[in-house]
Parts: sequence; structure tokens; C-alpha cells
Amino acid sequence: MSTDDIATFPDDDLPLVRREFPWPIRAGCVAAGVFAVVMPLWELGRGLWPLNVATPFFAAIVGGAGYVGLQFIRAGLSGWGDHWQYSPHTIVVHRRAWGRQTTTRLTTTNVAAVEVRLSEDADHDDAPWQVVIVPRPTFSGLAAAAGAGGVFDAGCYGSQDYAERVRRALIDHLGL
Repeated sequence: MSTDDIATFPDDDLPLVRREFPWPIRAGCVAAGVFAVVMPLWELGRGLWPLNVATPFFAAIVGGAGYVGLQFIRAGLSGWGDHWQYSPHTIVVHRRAWGRQTTTRLTTTNVAAVEVRLSEDADHDDAPWQVVIVPRPTFSGLAAAAGAGGVFDAGCYGSQDYAERVRRALIDHLGL
């Protein structure tokens, strides 16, 4: 293998970021959403028609269940996913949602910092240390494209030392 080929591989500590919403879970979300829309109509439909004093009460229940069901269907159909690619001194974030692919390039001009944060999310008790890339505030569209919290999430890690190694690798790769 030539040295040029070796140079194309990312450093060991650069995070492999590939997130997909798996199709079995997506199908389960759609099924749960359809159930949440259909069952209240089926069971409580008699309270909606003919109109009477209890109709607003049943309409609120059916409407709320319909809203929740539509959100489940929406989540299942979105097909969300993202993955990061490491070009020289650039991180290219590819995102997919609703059949639309977007690409965001992170470079020294639009990245303010790479930080290690202690995640307070209960889902990450086994990996509480989160590495994030913070965009510069002058690039207003970039913070909106970043996602939750206006940052690009490079993953959660079990130890602060390893999260710092990932942070250092990202800083070195970007040339910050």
C-alpha cells in the first residue's frame, strides 16, 4: 500500500459518525401511528356523532390521539440519517430526510470550537461525554442546519479522556 493510500484513511481517533433510523423501527412507528389514529375513531366514534353535549370531550381525545399518531407516522416516513466524511481540513456532513439529501461543509472559517460536554441525557448514562462542533454565530444558517442545540454531534463516549482525544483529533483535522 502506498503512502498516498494511507494518507486517505482518517486518524484513529476521528469519530465514525453514521446514524440511521433503522427500517424496522420506522415500520413500527408507522404502525403505531396508524393504530393511534384509527383506534380512537373506532372506539369513540359513537361519542362524536350524533352531536351531543359529550361531543367536545370525545373530539378532544380523538384529536389528541390523531395528532400523536400523525407524529409517529411522520417520524417513520422521514427516513432520517446522517454520516460524516473527512476530506482534508474539512468535515462534510451528509444528511438525509424526506428523500432530500443535504451536505454541510465544516471548515476553520465556520467552526467556532470543538467542545467536550457532559451530557445530561438519560439515554446516555453509559456514555455521558459528548463531543460537539460549535458553528460560528456569524453563520446563522449553519446553526439551524446543525440540529439539536445548534451544534454538530460527534458522538457520546464513556470516558472524558477518550472524548478529549476525539476532540483533539477533530481540532487537528480541521486545523483549528
